[in-house]
Amino acid sequence: MDIPKLFSSKEDRMNYDYHKIESLVDTDIDNYRYIDNLSIPLNKKELCRDYFKSILLGYNHIFIEKVMKQYKTTSNICLPLVHQWFSSAKKEDTRIDNIVIINHPEDAERICKDHVKKAPVFKSFLYNSIISTTDNADWKEQRSFMNMAFIPKLSLQKVFPISLERATTCSQVLDSKSEHYSKSVNMCEFFLHETQAQLQLAMFGFSDEFQEKTNKKIRDAFAGIDVGYTDQFSVEALHETQSSKGPLSQLFDLSEDELQNKGNMLIFAFAGHDTTGLTLTWLLYELCKNPHYKQELIQEIDAYWLRHETPTYESFNELPFMTQCIMETLRLWPALANGTYREVEHDEMIHGLDGNVVKIPKGTYCQIMNWTRHRNKELWGQDSDIFNPHRSFEDSEIWSHEGFGTYNVSSDRFSPFTYGPRNCIGKNFSHMEMRLILLSIFKEFDFTLSYDQLVTVDDTQYNGINLFTMGPKSIYDNELLGLYVDIVLRKSKL
Repeated sequence: MDIPKLFSSKEDRMNYDYHKIESLVDTDIDNYRYIDNLSIPLNKKELCRDYFKSILLGYNHIFIEKVMKQYKTTSNICLPLVHQWFSSAKKEDTRIDNIVIINHPEDAERICKDHVKKAPVFKSFLYNSIISTTDNADWKEQRSFMNMAFIPKLSLQKVFPISLERATTCSQVLDSKSEHYSKSVNMCEFFLHETQAQLQLAMFGFSDEFQEKTNKKIRDAFAGIDVGYTDQFSVEALHETQSSKGPLSQLFDLSEDELQNKGNMLIFAFAGHDTTGLTLTWLLYELCKNPHYKQELIQEIDAYWLRHETPTYESFNELPFMTQCIMETLRLWPALANGTYREVEHDEMIHGLDGNVVKIPKGTYCQIMNWTRHRNKELWGQDSDIFNPHRSFEDSEIWSHEGFGTYNVSSDRFSPFTYGPRNCIGKNFSHMEMRLILLSIFKEFDFTLSYDQLVTVDDTQYNGINLFTMGPKSIYDNELLGLYVDIVLRKSKL
């Protein structure tokens, strides 16, 4: 059966008859097995259909949260997952398998660290890239080699001037997009454009001409518009690496595995900009909703600019409140709401619906969810659904409150860049460019939500659209993501 995928067009996903999914249940492709105290005891056909629909339409984080509330649990649950993880260009391979959604904090951290093997979620389109390979030895070799491109002193400080130069152009870009501050600007589009530009110019060392030519087209392809462009982009970008000197370009040897090169190019092009751009978008949304926090951040930024004519990598520890705002955004609005996926490499004991332990067999697919743990009231308090950058973070969650660090921030309740050893390889670059962009735009401007965007503030159903990553759903029907703000020049000049 031909079924839509995450990267299918919006029209294909919206118009698909999801009742067709029911016909797949209890056929020879159905490998789902009920697990006592873990599986949800609802009608299997309806559960399979509704869960698949929630994934394709971008609200599976809310679907899972509602199921947990229905069964009064904050622990792990098992659902029947319809997927095409094993499909190829020549064959559509649809299956139904168990997927265990890991929500219990003790299990989340342990499984990520003890079971390194990835579930084959992305292999059909990212091949054996660093994020998609299910071979632990292959992953370890790739990770060891690629780490060099993200070491702060060896790489990031060297590309810092390029990122800084790009960040300083933000004021001109916003002036142009707002037509001299006369119309609202889609800041989601702006941030995604700028983080893609930073990635290409700094980390790859691509020319500005190449970046401008490909920036929007590759982002549209990832959003389901002209998906076929990903093949053209990967070929052109890999060719561009051969004449570029950025740290990421040095990782590609075109005489090596062609599909692995293609997969790594695409994952860097996507993950290297998308999660950062969406985090900045959600942060601006919350700051506009909470102007007292916005003003506190502006005061810290103004004080920083009075001390520094030009930002430096070493001085980011002077921005502790900015760090608190970023971490609170990563908690409340994790761009990777779905977290990460693993295949357990040996039998495991995890917490079931009632809190008692349940055995899951070797080979079970697990999804270590961020959304549910990051908003769990038992873990974060009764204000877990509220943006509060002054909340009590543990030292491991915020670099011991030193403002800026380089190790992976995490705890059993908090994993914005997932857990080691397969944590996000680009986290340090992401933190660097976020701070540069925020320093630049708030030096010049203030922001308020547009009149139309204001309707989302009190809408309890406004919880983001969660496809591969989670961003703010546009208030306009002709686009997928959007955050519209009005921009004004700040009255006080430094």
